[in-house]
Amino acid sequence: GLGKSFGRVVAGIHSMIDEHFGISVVEYMAAGAIPIAHNSAGPKMDIVLDEDGQQTGFLAQNVEEYADAVLKIVKMPESERLKIATAARRRASRFSEQRFYDDLKAAIRPIICGSS
Repeated sequence: GLGKSFGRVVAGIHSMIDEHFGISVVEYMAAGAIPIAHNSAGPKMDIVLDEDGQQTGFLAQNVEEYADAVLKIVKMPESERLKIATAARRRASRFSEQRFYDDLKAAIRPIICGSS
């Protein structure tokens, strides 16, 4: 399946400009692949952000920046790739269905229960 295929991938490239969210970027991250996403909209504002001070991926705006990011990932020591991939997985967990459910429940509980 797709999960097994992603398991062997070191990086994932997402080049759509102004992607409103970018679920495929989150899927790369959840699978441990380092994302290289366009430096705009959802990936820039919500997804490819540091997690506990650790880089989670790369943002690029043109072919040269995408190529530079690929080269950095390929040339970096495996230990550094693993640090980024681990942080990316933690970041991706913020977008899980369970996290959404828990956050929604916490937000509406005061309204339903009549307390703050």
